[in-house]
Amino acid sequence: MSPVRRGVKRDVSAIAQRVADQLFRDSQIEPLVCGEFSRQEFEFALATSASPVWVDDSSGHVRGHLYGAHFDDPVHGRQTWSGPDGYSYEFESVLDNLCEWAFRTWRENGSNAHLVWALAGNGTQAWIERGYRIVSVRGATALNVPFEFTWPEGHSLRRANPSDLQTALSFDALIDMAQGVQLDALTDEQRRAIQDDIVELLEDPDSKYYLLDVDGRPVAQCVTFALPPLRGNFDHTVYVGSLAVDPSFRRRGIATMLLHAVLNDAINDGFQFAEVRWHIENEQATSLWSALGFHPTYVQLRRPLND
Repeated sequence: MSPVRRGVKRDVSAIAQRVADQLFRDSQIEPLVCGEFSRQEFEFALATSASPVWVDDSSGHVRGHLYGAHFDDPVHGRQTWSGPDGYSYEFESVLDNLCEWAFRTWRENGSNAHLVWALAGNGTQAWIERGYRIVSVRGATALNVPFEFTWPEGHSLRRANPSDLQTALSFDALIDMAQGVQLDALTDEQRRAIQDDIVELLEDPDSKYYLLDVDGRPVAQCVTFALPPLRGNFDHTVYVGSLAVDPSFRRRGIATMLLHAVLNDAINDGFQFAEVRWHIENEQATSLWSALGFHPTYVQLRRPLND
Protein backbone atom coordinates (compact mmCIF):
# COMPACT_ATOMS: atom_id res chain seq x y z
CA MET A 1 0.00 0.00 0.00
CA SER A 2 1.29 3.48 -0.88
CA PRO A 3 2.50 5.57 2.08
CA VAL A 4 0.95 8.68 0.48
CA ARG A 5 -2.32 10.07 1.78
CA ARG A 6 -4.09 13.38 2.03
CA GLY A 7 -2.83 15.53 4.84
CA VAL A 8 -5.00 16.29 7.85
CA LYS A 9 -4.77 18.92 10.57
CA ARG A 10 -2.60 16.77 12.80
CA ASP A 11 0.10 16.82 10.05
CA VAL A 12 0.39 20.59 9.98
CA SER A 13 3.02 20.92 12.71
CA ALA A 14 5.27 18.25 11.18
CA ILE A 15 5.00 19.86 7.74
CA ALA A 16 5.81 23.29 9.19
CA GLN A 17 8.93 21.87 10.82
CA ARG A 18 10.04 20.36 7.53
CA VAL A 19 9.53 23.71 5.78
CA ALA A 20 11.44 25.55 8.52
CA ASP A 21 14.36 23.14 8.23
CA GLN A 22 14.43 23.42 4.45
CA LEU A 23 14.31 27.23 4.44
CA PHE A 24 17.13 27.35 6.96
CA ARG A 25 19.27 25.08 4.77
CA ASP A 26 18.50 27.22 1.73
CA SER A 27 19.49 30.40 3.58
CA GLN A 28 22.82 28.86 4.55
CA ILE A 29 23.54 28.16 0.90
CA GLU A 30 22.19 31.47 -0.45
CA PRO A 31 22.31 34.52 1.90
CA LEU A 32 19.71 36.38 -0.18
CA VAL A 33 17.15 33.74 0.85
CA CYS A 34 15.42 34.50 4.14
CA GLY A 35 15.32 31.44 6.38
CA GLU A 36 12.73 32.84 8.78
CA PHE A 37 8.95 32.63 8.52
CA SER A 38 5.89 32.73 10.73
CA ARG A 39 5.07 29.13 11.57
CA GLN A 40 1.78 30.16 13.14
CA GLU A 41 0.57 31.86 9.96
CA PHE A 42 1.83 29.00 7.80
CA GLU A 43 0.12 26.34 9.90
CA PHE A 44 -3.16 28.27 9.88
CA ALA A 45 -3.04 28.75 6.09
CA LEU A 46 -2.26 25.08 5.52
CA ALA A 47 -4.97 23.88 7.90
CA THR A 48 -7.62 26.05 6.23
CA SER A 49 -6.57 25.60 2.60
CA ALA A 50 -9.19 24.36 0.17
CA SER A 51 -6.52 22.58 -1.88
CA PRO A 52 -5.30 19.23 -0.55
CA VAL A 53 -1.77 18.66 0.70
CA TRP A 54 -0.29 15.23 0.12
CA VAL A 55 1.99 13.64 2.73
CA ASP A 56 4.22 10.58 2.72
CA ASP A 57 3.49 8.87 6.01
CA SER A 58 5.83 6.09 7.13
CA SER A 59 4.21 4.59 10.23
CA GLY A 60 3.36 8.01 11.64
CA HIS A 61 6.55 9.74 10.46
CA VAL A 62 5.98 12.40 7.78
CA ARG A 63 8.80 11.97 5.27
CA GLY A 64 7.62 14.61 2.81
CA HIS A 65 4.74 16.71 1.56
CA LEU A 66 3.48 18.26 -1.68
CA TYR A 67 1.00 21.07 -2.05
CA GLY A 68 -0.13 22.93 -5.15
CA ALA A 69 -2.49 25.84 -5.74
CA HIS A 70 -4.36 26.13 -9.03
CA PHE A 71 -4.37 29.34 -11.06
CA ASP A 72 -5.80 30.18 -14.46
CA ASP A 73 -3.30 31.86 -16.76
CA PRO A 74 -4.78 33.82 -19.69
CA VAL A 75 -2.14 32.42 -22.07
CA HIS A 76 -1.29 28.94 -20.72
CA GLY A 77 -4.60 27.92 -19.15
CA ARG A 78 -4.98 26.26 -15.76
CA GLN A 79 -1.74 25.35 -14.02
CA THR A 80 -0.72 24.25 -10.53
CA TRP A 81 1.90 26.17 -8.59
CA SER A 82 4.13 25.08 -5.67
CA GLY A 83 6.29 27.58 -3.82
CA PRO A 84 9.48 26.83 -1.86
CA ASP A 85 7.24 25.82 1.07
CA GLY A 86 5.02 23.59 -1.05
CA TYR A 87 7.13 20.46 -0.95
CA SER A 88 9.69 18.48 1.02
CA TYR A 89 11.08 14.98 0.76
CA GLU A 90 13.65 12.88 2.58
CA PHE A 91 14.32 10.60 -0.39
CA GLU A 92 13.66 10.95 -4.10
CA SER A 93 11.40 7.90 -3.92
CA VAL A 94 9.22 9.96 -1.56
CA LEU A 95 9.03 12.70 -4.17
CA ASP A 96 7.99 10.15 -6.80
CA ASN A 97 5.19 8.84 -4.58
CA LEU A 98 3.94 12.34 -3.81
CA CYS A 99 3.95 13.40 -7.46
CA GLU A 100 2.09 10.28 -8.57
CA TRP A 101 -0.83 10.98 -6.25
CA ALA A 102 -0.87 14.76 -6.62
CA PHE A 103 -0.66 14.71 -10.42
CA ARG A 104 -3.71 12.50 -10.61
CA THR A 105 -5.82 14.95 -8.62
CA TRP A 106 -4.46 18.02 -10.40
CA ARG A 107 -5.31 16.53 -13.80
CA GLU A 108 -8.85 15.78 -12.61
CA ASN A 109 -9.13 19.47 -11.67
CA GLY A 110 -8.19 20.53 -15.19
CA SER A 111 -4.57 21.51 -14.60
CA ASN A 112 -2.28 21.06 -17.59
CA ALA A 113 1.10 21.76 -15.94
CA HIS A 114 2.92 21.90 -12.61
CA LEU A 115 5.19 24.85 -11.77
CA VAL A 116 7.57 24.62 -8.83
CA TRP A 117 10.10 27.03 -7.31
CA ALA A 118 13.39 25.38 -6.30
CA LEU A 119 16.63 26.77 -4.92
CA ALA A 120 18.81 27.89 -7.83
CA GLY A 121 21.56 25.40 -8.55
CA ASN A 122 21.35 23.07 -5.57
CA GLY A 123 17.64 22.36 -5.58
CA THR A 124 16.85 21.68 -9.24
CA GLN A 125 18.39 18.33 -10.12
CA ALA A 126 15.66 16.07 -8.74
CA TRP A 127 12.98 18.01 -10.62
CA ILE A 128 14.94 18.05 -13.89
CA GLU A 129 15.40 14.28 -13.66
CA ARG A 130 11.60 14.00 -13.48
CA GLY A 131 10.94 15.88 -16.69
CA TYR A 132 10.78 19.45 -15.41
CA ARG A 133 12.35 22.29 -17.39
CA ILE A 134 13.64 25.57 -15.96
CA VAL A 135 11.52 28.41 -17.35
CA SER A 136 12.29 31.46 -15.21
CA VAL A 137 14.60 32.85 -12.57
CA ARG A 138 13.90 34.71 -9.34
CA GLY A 139 16.76 37.04 -8.44
CA ALA A 140 17.39 39.38 -5.53
CA THR A 141 19.77 42.07 -4.38
CA ALA A 142 20.28 44.10 -1.23
CA LEU A 143 19.59 47.84 -1.59
CA ASN A 144 22.39 49.65 0.15
CA VAL A 145 24.00 52.60 -1.63
CA PRO A 146 22.02 54.71 -4.15
CA PHE A 147 23.18 54.70 -7.76
CA GLU A 148 24.82 57.88 -9.01
CA PHE A 149 23.89 58.95 -12.53
CA THR A 150 22.52 61.94 -14.45
CA TRP A 151 19.73 61.84 -17.01
CA PRO A 152 20.83 63.00 -20.48
CA GLU A 153 19.09 66.05 -21.90
CA GLY A 154 15.55 65.33 -23.06
CA HIS A 155 15.07 62.30 -20.79
CA SER A 156 12.31 62.50 -18.18
CA LEU A 157 10.77 59.90 -15.89
CA ARG A 158 7.09 60.01 -14.95
CA ARG A 159 4.32 57.91 -13.43
CA ALA A 160 1.95 56.38 -15.97
CA ASN A 161 -1.82 56.71 -15.66
CA PRO A 162 -4.83 55.05 -17.34
CA SER A 163 -4.51 57.36 -20.36
CA ASP A 164 -1.21 55.57 -21.13
CA LEU A 165 -2.95 52.22 -21.68
CA GLN A 166 -2.05 51.85 -25.37
CA THR A 167 1.59 52.66 -24.63
CA ALA A 168 1.61 50.08 -21.83
CA LEU A 169 0.02 47.47 -24.11
CA SER A 170 2.73 48.06 -26.72
CA PHE A 171 5.49 47.56 -24.17
CA ASP A 172 3.75 44.47 -22.78
CA ALA A 173 3.69 42.99 -26.29
CA LEU A 174 7.48 43.44 -26.47
CA ILE A 175 7.83 41.50 -23.21
CA ASP A 176 5.57 38.70 -24.47
CA MET A 177 7.54 38.38 -27.69
CA ALA A 178 10.81 38.18 -25.73
CA GLN A 179 9.30 35.30 -23.76
CA GLY A 180 8.23 33.42 -26.86
CA VAL A 181 4.51 34.22 -26.80
CA GLN A 182 2.91 34.00 -30.24
CA LEU A 183 0.89 37.22 -30.23
CA ASP A 184 -1.07 36.31 -33.37
CA ALA A 185 -2.29 33.14 -31.68
CA LEU A 186 -3.87 34.92 -28.71
CA THR A 187 -7.65 34.76 -28.52
CA ASP A 188 -9.83 37.81 -27.90
CA GLU A 189 -10.48 36.50 -24.39
CA GLN A 190 -6.76 36.27 -23.70
CA ARG A 191 -6.17 39.78 -25.02
CA ARG A 192 -8.93 41.15 -22.79
CA ALA A 193 -7.44 39.40 -19.76
CA ILE A 194 -4.00 40.87 -20.48
CA GLN A 195 -5.48 44.34 -20.92
CA ASP A 196 -7.46 44.04 -17.67
CA ASP A 197 -4.25 43.17 -15.80
CA ILE A 198 -2.48 46.24 -17.19
CA VAL A 199 -5.41 48.52 -16.38
CA GLU A 200 -5.35 47.20 -12.82
CA LEU A 201 -1.64 48.03 -12.54
CA LEU A 202 -2.13 51.53 -13.96
CA GLU A 203 -4.93 52.22 -11.48
CA ASP A 204 -3.32 50.57 -8.44
CA PRO A 205 -2.18 53.26 -5.97
CA ASP A 206 0.23 50.78 -4.37
CA SER A 207 2.09 50.18 -7.65
CA LYS A 208 4.47 52.53 -9.42
CA TYR A 209 4.15 52.33 -13.18
CA TYR A 210 7.12 54.25 -14.61
CA LEU A 211 7.40 55.58 -18.15
CA LEU A 212 10.60 57.09 -19.48
CA ASP A 213 10.11 59.77 -22.14
CA VAL A 214 12.82 60.94 -24.51
CA ASP A 215 11.90 64.26 -26.10
CA GLY A 216 8.29 63.57 -25.16
CA ARG A 217 8.16 60.04 -26.60
CA PRO A 218 7.70 57.02 -24.30
CA VAL A 219 10.70 54.75 -24.88
CA ALA A 220 10.79 52.48 -21.80
CA GLN A 221 8.72 51.28 -18.88
CA CYS A 222 9.12 49.57 -15.52
CA VAL A 223 6.71 48.64 -12.72
CA THR A 224 7.40 48.26 -9.00
CA PHE A 225 5.34 47.32 -5.97
CA ALA A 226 5.94 46.07 -2.46
CA LEU A 227 6.05 42.28 -2.32
CA PRO A 228 3.67 40.65 0.13
CA PRO A 229 5.23 38.10 2.50
CA LEU A 230 6.67 35.31 0.35
CA ARG A 231 8.51 32.24 1.52
CA GLY A 232 12.23 32.86 1.16
CA ASN A 233 11.89 36.66 0.94
CA PHE A 234 13.06 39.23 3.43
CA ASP A 235 10.69 41.91 4.67
CA HIS A 236 10.81 45.30 2.94
CA THR A 237 11.35 43.80 -0.51
CA VAL A 238 10.27 45.66 -3.65
CA TYR A 239 9.38 43.78 -6.81
CA VAL A 240 10.74 45.21 -10.06
CA GLY A 241 9.15 44.00 -13.28
CA SER A 242 7.55 44.70 -16.66
CA LEU A 243 10.80 46.23 -17.92
CA ALA A 244 10.72 47.01 -21.64
CA VAL A 245 12.61 49.33 -23.97
CA ASP A 246 11.56 50.46 -27.44
CA PRO A 247 13.77 48.50 -29.90
CA SER A 248 14.89 51.70 -31.65
CA PHE A 249 16.27 53.03 -28.35
CA ARG A 250 18.15 49.95 -27.19
CA ARG A 251 21.92 49.76 -26.62
CA ARG A 252 21.96 53.32 -25.28
CA GLY A 253 22.06 52.45 -21.59
CA ILE A 254 18.39 53.40 -21.16
CA ALA A 255 17.40 50.24 -19.28
CA THR A 256 20.30 50.65 -16.85
CA MET A 257 19.53 54.33 -16.18
CA LEU A 258 15.82 53.60 -15.75
CA LEU A 259 16.55 50.85 -13.24
CA HIS A 260 19.03 53.04 -11.37
CA ALA A 261 16.29 55.63 -10.94
CA VAL A 262 13.69 53.03 -9.99
CA LEU A 263 15.93 51.39 -7.37
CA ASN A 264 16.94 54.79 -5.95
CA ASP A 265 13.24 55.55 -5.58
CA ALA A 266 12.77 52.23 -3.77
CA ILE A 267 15.62 53.04 -1.37
CA ASN A 268 13.98 56.40 -0.62
CA ASP A 269 10.75 54.53 0.12
CA GLY A 270 12.52 52.40 2.73
CA PHE A 271 12.95 49.15 0.83
CA GLN A 272 15.99 47.09 1.79
CA PHE A 273 15.86 44.39 -0.90
CA ALA A 274 14.68 44.14 -4.49
CA GLU A 275 13.47 41.11 -6.42
CA VAL A 276 13.17 40.51 -10.14
CA ARG A 277 12.09 37.62 -12.31
CA TRP A 278 13.09 36.86 -15.85
CA HIS A 279 12.55 34.17 -18.46
CA ILE A 280 15.46 31.75 -18.72
CA GLU A 281 15.70 32.17 -22.51
CA ASN A 282 15.93 35.97 -22.30
CA GLU A 283 19.70 36.36 -22.48
CA GLN A 284 19.56 40.17 -22.44
CA ALA A 285 17.60 40.13 -19.18
CA THR A 286 20.07 37.69 -17.64
CA SER A 287 22.98 39.99 -18.50
CA LEU A 288 21.20 43.15 -17.37
CA TRP A 289 20.04 41.91 -13.98
CA SER A 290 23.41 40.31 -13.25
CA ALA A 291 25.19 43.57 -14.10
CA LEU A 292 22.92 45.38 -11.64
CA GLY A 293 23.89 43.01 -8.82
CA PHE A 294 20.88 40.67 -8.84
CA HIS A 295 21.72 37.08 -7.92
CA PRO A 296 19.53 34.05 -8.66
CA THR A 297 17.83 32.72 -5.55
CA TYR A 298 15.16 30.40 -6.92
CA VAL A 299 14.27 29.07 -10.35
CA GLN A 300 10.85 28.06 -11.57
CA LEU A 301 10.56 24.69 -13.27
CA ARG A 302 7.61 23.47 -15.33
CA ARG A 303 6.36 20.04 -16.31
CA PRO A 304 3.30 19.34 -18.46
CA LEU A 305 0.81 17.07 -16.71
CA ASN A 306 -0.56 15.50 -19.88
CA ASP A 307 2.65 13.61 -20.71
